[in-house]
Amino acid sequence: MATDRTLESEYEVPADGPAATCPYCGRPFRADRYVTFHIGVEHAEECTDAEREAFDEERDDEEYDLFTFHFKAAISVFLVYFLFTFIYALVWAG
Repeated sequence: MATDRTLESEYEVPADGPAATCPYCGRPFRADRYVTFHIGVEHAEECTDAEREAFDEERDDEEYDLFTFHFKAAISVFLVYFLFTFIYALVWAG
């Protein structure tokens, strides 16, 4: 059973007005990037080739940013683990 998520949501629009709105449903967004994602996900059947290409580029950029974040987080966890292990060894070696 599919539901229309856009009808169930309330929107928080900035006081100075939305930066962009969806040309298909009129939903307000804080940034153009969010409109691109919205169109690619919610209006995939009716979007133009240019909108589809913009969505694909934004998605690729987001995937790269997410990979970079996960890589940095994994390295940070490894370094903290190594640091605590080293300190533990120094304390017990006394």
